[in-house]
Formats: sequence, C-alpha cells, structure tokens
Amino acid sequence: MLELSARKRIILSIDTSDEKQAEQLIKLAKESGARFIKLGLEFQSATSWRRCSEMAGENSIEWVADAKIHDISNTSQKIMQNISGLPYPPFGITMHTTAGQEAMRLAQKEVGKINVLGVTVLTSIAAEEVEHIYHVPVDQKVMELAEDAAQAKLAGIVASAQEVGMIKKNPKTSHLITMIPGTRSLTAQKGDQARVATPEEAIRDQADLLVIGRQVTEAADPKREFEALVSEIESALKQEVI
Repeated sequence: MLELSARKRIILSIDTSDEKQAEQLIKLAKESGARFIKLGLEFQSATSWRRCSEMAGENSIEWVADAKIHDISNTSQKIMQNISGLPYPPFGITMHTTAGQEAMRLAQKEVGKINVLGVTVLTSIAAEEVEHIYHVPVDQKVMELAEDAAQAKLAGIVASAQEVGMIKKNPKTSHLITMIPGTRSLTAQKGDQARVATPEEAIRDQADLLVIGRQVTEAADPKREFEALVSEIESALKQEVI
C-alpha cells in the first residue's frame, strides 16, 4: 500500500470534452490538495495528449493518462513512447491487460519509471456479463489478468473495489499499485458502475489510489464533497486492515 495521505489518494477524474470545464476541474483538484488527476479518452479525443500534458503541467499537478491501450505489441510500444515523451509526462499510463504479456512487458520497458497500470475488467461490467464473456467468475478472471500483469512486470493494476482485497492478499500481485475506479460513498449515485464498494471499504482492503469522478465533479458543492471523501478515507486508514 502506498504511503500517502488520504487527500493524496484521490485521483480526480476529468471526464469532459470541454476544455474550460476541464480547466475548472483541474483547479478544483489543485485547490483541494489532490496530488493526481486522471485525463482520459473523452478529453483526449476532444483535444490531444499533448494538451492533457500541458494543462497538468500548467497547474503543477501529477496526472494519469487513461489511454486504455489495447493493441499489438509494436503499436502499444509506440503509443507509450509518444505519451511518455510529452513535455510534462504522466505519473501513469493505462493499458488493457488483455493486450497480452508481451505487449505489457514492452510497454513498461518503453516508459521506464512511469507506471503502466493494467486494466483488468471494466468496473461497468456486472459479474454476470463477465462470466458470459469469459466463461469464468469475475474474481477468477481479474486475478488471472492481475497475475499476467505482475509477470509482465507492470507497475500497477486497475480493478474494481470488490477485487482489490484479493489482489493485495495474493503474494504474486500484492506489490502492484492498485488504482481503483468505481467507488461510491453510501450517499452517492451508483451511475453506470456495476461492481462498486465505498471508498472506506476499498481503503480497508489496501487500495492505493481511488479514482473519483461524478461524486465530486457533479456535486452541488464539489469542494465540500471532496473534503467529505477525505474524511471517509482518513477514517479507513485509521482502522486495522482486515
């Protein structure tokens, strides 16, 4: 588990196509004391990875390029080369673990100390649909993909809060940085997420980083909601990990 304060465990997800709104949300993260933001394909497709890099750099905040790369080894490596070579490179870059071990291995080798974070099964996919797609239970599939990521020497993994506990308890995968999307406080709307848990539950299961989006960005008072999340995470950090 990364040694970070509660505030710095929150990665504010900037999910918008509007540059002005993105700027406002980045400033919200900065003013709230967050260490990280996540810029993904929606904003990138409206601007560019270079603009993502510039905006993070202009606000002196670390960022994750949520590229979700899923391609052959050579193409994946070239994309990694392009993103890692930006003027203000990201803390992490995501790619799908189903791209295969060779693609993952070359991707991490290409970017060096930048953290490649392997996406296992999207948190929007319910357990029943995962079993329909892969013909195995979701826990089994996530663990298989997490072990593949560890074998390929990736720095981290992306999974739901429902699976982070087993990843951290498995000796083969316990060292991986866990970036967990889809957590929701009890008072928050579930939205389009299927496999969810509360931020407190995820932290108790040793999650390292929590990706938080609409619960904060669509709140009536985003700063107040951010502070409420900090308090929830602080409470979990004080409790003994089960």
